[in-house]
Formats: sequence, structure tokens, C-alpha cells
Amino acid sequence: CNSVMRIRETERGLVTAPMFHCAELHCCFLPRVHAGATNVIVHHFDPKQVLTVIEQEQITILFAAPTMWNMLLQEKLSDYDLSSLRIGLYGAAPMAPVLVKECKERLGIDLIQAYGMTEMGPAVTFLYEDEQLTKAGSAGRACLNHEIRIVKPREDGPSDPDDILPPGQVGEIIVKGPCMMVGYYNREDATEKAMYKGWYHSGDLGYMDEDGYLYVADRVDDMIISGGENVYPREVEDVLYEHEGVLDVAVLGEPDALWGEKVVAFVVKKDQQLTAEQLEAFCKQSDKLAPYKRPRAYYFVEALPRNASGKIQKFLLREQMKKMAQS
Repeated sequence: CNSVMRIRETERGLVTAPMFHCAELHCCFLPRVHAGATNVIVHHFDPKQVLTVIEQEQITILFAAPTMWNMLLQEKLSDYDLSSLRIGLYGAAPMAPVLVKECKERLGIDLIQAYGMTEMGPAVTFLYEDEQLTKAGSAGRACLNHEIRIVKPREDGPSDPDDILPPGQVGEIIVKGPCMMVGYYNREDATEKAMYKGWYHSGDLGYMDEDGYLYVADRVDDMIISGGENVYPREVEDVLYEHEGVLDVAVLGEPDALWGEKVVAFVVKKDQQLTAEQLEAFCKQSDKLAPYKRPRAYYFVEALPRNASGKIQKFLLREQMKKMAQS
């Protein structure tokens, strides 16, 4: 991380994410300690406080989950002097390309994406600032001494590391590297499944392009199968984020008697006048969504449930759908 972000002794990093989350601790806080740089810690993420501290403390580096960057963009940025901020790191969840572009244009900073998981310590790939637009949507290339494979998923057990898929074809992401965990504490069955044949099986779906860049489609458990077609929620979410009236969005599959599952979207409004009809019309005119990928229902909510690292807790949204179906 020190080499990726070019951390120097003069850096001033702002800690806003919880340090029990390894992205903040291992990729940001500790690398700055190793470099002899300064860490400024706030106890919780509040966008106005974060912007104020950036100005007052002359912060140069900030890590934030995509939802946090999105919250910062909703503030009146011209009220703050953010000229000290040179680079931002994001991870824990993918960021829609439209938000990456807005960060660069409105904050005037370069972004670096880290993809990984706690089991790998956590970083597996990095996407550098000059690649954010040329390789939009990618999670980057494998970091030093790490290997990545895309393999054919199996329903009856762990994917075989030797069943490698060609570039462009979606499969399970498996990884190997020196930071890989030994195993889950007192969970031998889970360890054997996750660490099959010496590779960590992430449970994420994705593909590699011809240049070796990784693209994360979604979690295996989150993939929607509608009428026999695979729909990856992230590609639908990325399109909805492009609508100027959408602040936050999560796409799921809802049980359906005819299609097996239908695509639905939970939406947090930026514009309170936003309607489902407007979103449907927006998706219809997009050349990025086939008809079967368009949401069949929109549920407007005040906020999306997220854990401490900023990841959407879709299991809570599924529980909410069940309650709505029963009422």
C-alpha cells in the first residue's frame, strides 16, 4: 500500500472508517505508521465533519467506502478548502463509474480502488488513478505476489482451480498469495471449502479481460436468475446511479411465480419528486441494459442498511421483501 499510494513521511491521512475493518487498518492506518506519516482519527463518519477536518488538518490521503464518497459529493464542496487532498482510496464495495468521474471532477483528486477480502489480508488488486476511466468498472490487476483465476463455479462443491475460464467469461474469483489466511477459527468445514486446493474461493463472480484486469460482477449469492437469464445486480445499479435523482440503490431478485425471480430496485432518492415511471423510462433508453435486466419494481426507502465497512446488507432487504409479500 505504501508504494501504491506513494506514502511519504509528510502525508496526513484521515481515518474515518472503523479500524476493526482491515481495509482502513491494514491498507491505510498501518502503512502510514510505517512511513512515519500522520494519522488524524475521527470517531465516526459525518460528511460535514470530514470536510472540515480535511481543511483544518490539511489532509492529503483519505480512504472511504463508495457510499461515503457519495455522501461527500452531496455537500456544498465550495464551502471548504480541499486543495491539500491529493488522493483517495476506496474499497469494501464497487463504485459506479459515474461516481468515480464526479469525484475526480468535483474534488479534484485521483482515486485508487482496492479489491480484496479479510481472508487475504485484505488487498488482492489495485486499480490506479490513471486507469479509473480507461478501465472503468474494473477492480484492477493483481498486486505484488498475488495470483487470480476465474474458474467455472460448481453447485456440488468448491470450484476446481484448474477449470479456468477464458477472458470475458464470468466465473468464480479465486485468489492465492502470501497474505492468505491459515483458516477460519474452529470452522474446519468452512476452511476446507474456502481453501480448496490451496486457493481461496472468494464467492465473488467476475471475469478477466485480455489485459489481465479483473472485473467483479457480483456475489454468487446475489446473482439473479430471471427467466433462465443471469442478471448481475451491479450492472443494473451502475445504470441507475447515472440518474441524477438517485442517491443510493441496491438491486435484488424477488421471487416470482412466472420468471423464478424478477429484478427489483431499492432506491434512496436525491430528488424527492423522483418516480418509478421516470426510472423505468431512463432504463428503457439506456443501451447498457437488455430488457430482461430492467427492474420490474422500485421500492423507495429512506436509507439502505449497511454494515460498518459500508457494504449493503442485502439479506435485510430480502427480509423486508418477505414482510411486504406477507402483508
